[in-house]
Amino acid sequence: MTRASSIASAESESSSNGGNTTLALAGVVAVGAVTATHAAGDATVRVLGSAILGSLLALVGYKKKSLDASGALAAIGVGFGSIYADARFGAALASFFFTSSAVTRVRADVKKKVEEDYKVGGGRNAVQVFANGFVPTMIALAFEFGGGAFGSSSALASAYLAYYACCGGDTWASELGVLSKSKPRLITNWAREVTPGTNGGVTALGWASSASGGAVVGAAFHVGQTALRAFASDGVAHEPSNALVVIGFSALAGVFGSLVDSVLGATIQFSGYCEERKRVVSKPGPTVTRISGLEVLSNSMVNLVSGIITAVVAYALAPL
Repeated sequence: MTRASSIASAESESSSNGGNTTLALAGVVAVGAVTATHAAGDATVRVLGSAILGSLLALVGYKKKSLDASGALAAIGVGFGSIYADARFGAALASFFFTSSAVTRVRADVKKKVEEDYKVGGGRNAVQVFANGFVPTMIALAFEFGGGAFGSSSALASAYLAYYACCGGDTWASELGVLSKSKPRLITNWAREVTPGTNGGVTALGWASSASGGAVVGAAFHVGQTALRAFASDGVAHEPSNALVVIGFSALAGVFGSLVDSVLGATIQFSGYCEERKRVVSKPGPTVTRISGLEVLSNSMVNLVSGIITAVVAYALAPL
């Protein structure tokens, strides 16, 4: 590496670290603001606060390049629905969004060489936002307005948390697992080493990251409930939250969701190595040698399906 490129790499890493600090602080503030919106116990404050916070979440994401313009517009609706429905839901969403955006920035110099369409911050579009956010937003609205028609509130809360724990776990595993010094192994064939970036390729670092990503979402969910119980002025006796149970549940959901995502990625999502671009790609082509999988689902669709499966399992088996 030349001196000039070394300096540029150091400046890029410094900028990335600064961006991560801002995202982390924004996440903490967002969790507190969500709780305050519900703790006020006023319907108008709740509506206006949810709308403002949903919009601010989208704006921060756009400014930090975590979202493109279409993704930011989609995020407003996703943010409003979750934040309005429940303080725990809004806190979990904020945690997932800000921490996932932060880990996307880690070691950007390495990811540019490995990932097919790497963008600093993620640059998620509306399709990607809806893949992560549409289903849990519907769960949140069912929780708030369903009146029990869609199951118990505890089962719906479990499904919501599990979905975002899955998304958080998968994002952390993808963004940090690719930095592992050991080569990934294909989840459907443990004896086979594959190129970093291959769908369904897993590492020990990736599994640890998926548990961590899920746990962080669970921690925010717990903080939202605990703060609401401590500060709410709505006269409602809010149930206590068991940190060990909630965070453990969320970490497990993160690992389970990553497992499902990896199996789907290895079987019905195409991975091939492009000799021209010198990296793993998701589409067949004349210069592409197939590694694994069939071209059935896109990455966004795999994320959607794995999130739904994780939420359904949590809904059926593990009400909080």
